[in-house]
Amino acid sequence: MTPEARAERVIRDAIVRHGGRVAVACSFGGPSGMALLDLVQRIDRTLPVYYIDTGLLFPETYALVARAGRRYGIAPVALQPALTVAEQDARYGAALWERDPDACCALRKVAPHRAFLRGYGAWLTAIRRDQSATRAEIEPVADDGAGLVKVSPLFDWSEADVWAYVNAHDVPVNPLLADGYPSLGCIPCTRRASADDQRAGRWTGFAKTECGLHHAPAGRAS
Repeated sequence: MTPEARAERVIRDAIVRHGGRVAVACSFGGPSGMALLDLVQRIDRTLPVYYIDTGLLFPETYALVARAGRRYGIAPVALQPALTVAEQDARYGAALWERDPDACCALRKVAPHRAFLRGYGAWLTAIRRDQSATRAEIEPVADDGAGLVKVSPLFDWSEADVWAYVNAHDVPVNPLLADGYPSLGCIPCTRRASADDQRAGRWTGFAKTECGLHHAPAGRAS
């Protein structure tokens, strides 16, 4: 079975198991998320697509959201934190991400994500085993650690598989990927880096490699 066929099966199984209670996460940063988005649109265009709008994303990321909306006829839902960047600065001090990036991610990413997913049974994500050591043992279906099922249809895809799919289906991707950014997140916490490490360039100077959305057990979930 091809990587694409396996991914399609995982997506279809999730839809059958959870009905209309499945949402699709896409950062509009990496190519994997765009490949997943395209796959889902070929299977079920009714699934809601969302992204976490921290208020600190690159202009190119927002532009890709709009481009994908036109391409697929969808309106991606922007999940926004309770505090604006200015309000966060006033409450926690300026540039919290420079002092405590975990706290910043918890406020701007994890909290709005969990709030949005209340009422859903599962969410689809494009993380892959080959992206980093912290993702090396992910399963296609797992407990997300917050009471929901996290489905990773591209769990066993390689970087080459992703780009082969993107090129074969003319999937739009973030132009910054061709400008020295192997991974894209918030502007203050993203740098150009070697493409040999797909998570390089994120949270430079910290041991941090994840924003907090993917610290779930690897065990199987139903």
